[in-house]
Amino acid sequence: MELTKERFTLPKEERLCSRKALEELFAKSNKSVLAYPIRAVFQETEETGIRIMVSVSKRFFKRAVKRNRIKRQLREAYRLNKHILNPASGGINIAFLWNSNDLLPTEKVMEKMKSLLKKIDESVAETSPAI
Repeated sequence: MELTKERFTLPKEERLCSRKALEELFAKSNKSVLAYPIRAVFQETEETGIRIMVSVSKRFFKRAVKRNRIKRQLREAYRLNKHILNPASGGINIAFLWNSNDLLPTEKVMEKMKSLLKKIDESVAETSPAI
């Protein structure tokens, strides 16, 4: 199997930007999984595709430089491992939230993201009806 460059991209269509979608994601009781220090809140939607957002609170890092570093690490870890998610039909909106005061090396963030994406995939597979 030949890997293409497009497989590892994170285009604008995969980013969760809509205020309405964000409010819906956090307002309703949605599913949440944790792979400390990353927490993912997700919701299955009728739309196709997976859309994500990344958030690092000022409560954990006062300096924007550190918050931006964590956000870059999270986006990169997702971008390289998004193939783990395989929604059968419809789509998923996911918010990745950082829950620690500690900076982690990129390899550790990658590990945590992989385990988180596997948990999300299992949870979505459980709720999806068998064909």
